[in-house]
Amino acid sequence: MTTSTSTTSRRGKVVAWLAFLLALSFVVGSVIVVDRRPRTHDAYLFSYSAGLAPEVSGRILQLKVSNNQLVRKGQPLVEIDPEPFTLKLHQAQAQVAALRAEIDLTTRQVSSQGSGANAAARQVDRARAQQAYAQATLARMRPLLIRGYVTAQQIDEASANERSAAANLSSAIQQAAQAHEAIGDVASLNAQLVGAQANEALAARDLREATLRAPFDGRIVGLELAEGSFANAGHPLFTIIRANDWYAIADFRETDLKGIHVGDHATVWVMGHDNLPVKGLVESLGAGVQPEGVGGPGLPSVDRNLNWVVVAQRFPVWIRLENTNEETMRIGATASVRVTHGR
Repeated sequence: MTTSTSTTSRRGKVVAWLAFLLALSFVVGSVIVVDRRPRTHDAYLFSYSAGLAPEVSGRILQLKVSNNQLVRKGQPLVEIDPEPFTLKLHQAQAQVAALRAEIDLTTRQVSSQGSGANAAARQVDRARAQQAYAQATLARMRPLLIRGYVTAQQIDEASANERSAAANLSSAIQQAAQAHEAIGDVASLNAQLVGAQANEALAARDLREATLRAPFDGRIVGLELAEGSFANAGHPLFTIIRANDWYAIADFRETDLKGIHVGDHATVWVMGHDNLPVKGLVESLGAGVQPEGVGGPGLPSVDRNLNWVVVAQRFPVWIRLENTNEETMRIGATASVRVTHGR
């Protein structure tokens, strides 16, 4: 009887030790798994989006999209009344044509004025030669007057010719200067033409911008207007969500970050679609969050779960998704994320 009781006691101790070792192995294994495969249920889906605003103002003639519609890059979305922009383009084109015609006319006038200036310059050369001849003649005749070879009247006539030649030279120089100053210049007209061509290009651009097109493949959301509404430049009409770039933003505890590295593989389960796991790669780890009770923009805000005990802060980890399904991808959808470090 005593032997049987002792045997049972030893078996019980063995079983207890085995249970303890099994539990310890389970705990150690769980810690290793958690350390190698951090997991969080605090995650959501995200994709970049853009509020589509027209660059011109006008009445909306056509809305070519509806809410949640998938659109392709370059697809027309909104048609704004193009008539005002067409008229402005025609006006700018007419201004460019008028300036070009004026430049052509002025160029011909400048050519003609240049010829006149050249003729005036040659007239100056002739007048200068005549003055030199008259001065030389008077200089030769004055010594002859003393000897009686010429008369005083001849000297007076030579002096008069010299003064007339000087007056003609002065007049020719003045006329040449006036002819040179009268030569026109097309530089200012060319500058005006450059400005007019810029206005023409802007008018053509405004006409193109009257049709609002999709900047990338995406899905339309937030459409709350109808045809006939007035679109104001710079004010968004609706939002387009980029269709090809999806992320899971997972908030991991700071104690888990040591087990997460850029390039690690991740598996994402979207709530309601647990049977469709999505693969991804860790793209970046959050470098900071908004400290509790501290204001200021620029940092993401991640709330802690408990305020009355010290709780590890959570930091956002960006995971770029690969095998996405358009039917399950929605901004803000709840997700769970598991990261696998290494192999």
